[in-house]
Amino acid sequence: CHGSPALPAPGAAPWACPSVPSRHGALKAEDTFKTSPFHLDLWFYFTLQNWVLDFGRPIAMIVLPLEWFPLNKPSAGDYFHMAYNVITPFLLLKLIERSPKTLPRSMVYVSIITFVMGASIHLVGDSVNHRLIFSGYQHHLSVRENPIIRNLKPETLIDSFELLYYYDEYLGHSMW
Repeated sequence: CHGSPALPAPGAAPWACPSVPSRHGALKAEDTFKTSPFHLDLWFYFTLQNWVLDFGRPIAMIVLPLEWFPLNKPSAGDYFHMAYNVITPFLLLKLIERSPKTLPRSMVYVSIITFVMGASIHLVGDSVNHRLIFSGYQHHLSVRENPIIRNLKPETLIDSFELLYYYDEYLGHSMW
């Protein structure tokens, strides 16, 4: 215990220091919740980036309409989405870093990578979907029922758009 000759408490591990809490679960859960601070700064950044980048994205797309951007390039909304995909993992890592209990490093990495992959898949799906809507895609219809998709040649392209829809709406959202 930092050079102290104090003996550990009865029943404690001989290498444990009673005055220094362990980051791997030595504290009781109720003690941890009482002493762990609320990280107002991180929650402020989460809220700010969510409002600006997620809720602000449709506003940016109204102010800077899709017509101003070539259909084969990212739009203003896509850049907002990209910024969200870059900023959020850093905020999550900072929040995990401040946690009184730690997870294995590999679990943290896999979780953050999964989040980024899901958010990126969603970004691509949303980006293509906005361009399809601009071209006459009717969002309330299924992929196969849409007039602009139904007329695609070769018909195997329809399967590609269904795959894109699956990646965005199912895989991307569940990973995100």
